[in-house]
Amino acid sequence: MILTILTLGGLVMNPAAFSAQLPHRPLPVPAVRSTPVPRPVVTPTPAPVPPAVASLVISYETSASSNIAITVSAGQAGAPAGFSIQWMTLADYIALGNRWPLTSEVPNPQASSFCKATFGVPVTPNCAGYNLRPWQSVALSIGDDSLYDNCAASSPCSGAPLLCNTAYVFRASALDATGHLRISDTITCATLPCVGPGSCTYSQGYWRNHPDAWPVTSLTLGTVTYQAAELMAILDDPARGNGLVILVHQLIAAKLNIANGADPSAVQQAITDADNMIGALVVPPIGNGYLAPGQTGDLVETLTQYNEGTIGPGHCND
Repeated sequence: MILTILTLGGLVMNPAAFSAQLPHRPLPVPAVRSTPVPRPVVTPTPAPVPPAVASLVISYETSASSNIAITVSAGQAGAPAGFSIQWMTLADYIALGNRWPLTSEVPNPQASSFCKATFGVPVTPNCAGYNLRPWQSVALSIGDDSLYDNCAASSPCSGAPLLCNTAYVFRASALDATGHLRISDTITCATLPCVGPGSCTYSQGYWRNHPDAWPVTSLTLGTVTYQAAELMAILDDPARGNGLVILVHQLIAAKLNIANGADPSAVQQAITDADNMIGALVVPPIGNGYLAPGQTGDLVETLTQYNEGTIGPGHCND
């Protein structure tokens, strides 16, 4: 109850009425908000991307006395229709002012050593082609037998060995998926020196082109004996994906080399294994025998290395 006292000064509030304090209300405390710390944005590191290669890349791998192994890399655009290789001696290249001939015809009027090969789509079954995907690479051998028995390669120089102890230049070309012609840089590499005369070996190309030099008139392949005319018919018949023919081409050359005086120790076991594998099969075009290329591949490689001088006594100067 609030009492009032009248005074001359007017209305006065009773002090006792305020003896009880009003409930205390705390002052509002402003909320403390922390300053947000920005979170770092993690950007994933992209996987490394190989640089774009506008043209083919051709590189040197190894040499023998009669051939040179190279690798062709397709680059970013690939080589969907295959590719071509051109080569000639370094001496002819320099004589042309470090340039390639104006035309690619063989024989070439500007450079007698100029030649070429096309590696493309296989035309026979059981034959791998050279349709390269982007960044795909392939190794191949130029000179001698690999071109002759390659069912996806075409060359006017197939079966012709390179000159021993000679420097060559190479380049590659291909059409990409858009039809644009791409040409590689020119590389230089050399064959190894020849061995001889004496105990040395010749490639199958030499024996095919020099029948008068044969030291024998017949050979036994497997269990079947062939006369010289039949052996020449076999050598003149491209393999077309038949592993038996590929094997026999090298086997004939190896046996002719041995009959001609070459040391057989590096290849004797391979010859025995090849004869056992062939058995009674009759080789085309005399017969119709067949072996898968994958079945004969290892023996073919060993016999080829012997005939080309990579193993054994070494290659003769053709």
